[in-house]
Amino acid sequence: MNIKEQIQNKGFTISQVAALMTNKNGEKGITQSSLSQIINGNPTLDKLQEIASIIGISVSELVSEGEDEKNTITCPKCGTKFKMEE
Repeated sequence: MNIKEQIQNKGFTISQVAALMTNKNGEKGITQSSLSQIINGNPTLDKLQEIASIIGISVSELVSEGEDEKNTITCPKCGTKFKMEE
């Protein structure tokens, strides 16, 4: 999951998205550093939804691993990736 790459692919910068995010007081704008911490840490579903909404994609697109990873699942125990076929 490369959220920064998805942001850039949609023509945004981290600073632009940070300016549009909602802070703890419910106002617009967080620091670029705060957004980077959210992205590089363990973002909540709410934050993922907010980022996806700002850049105009779904959460699943935001967290996808790319075209090669479509229809794949990862075993939560061993990390093995399985390709699902139709």
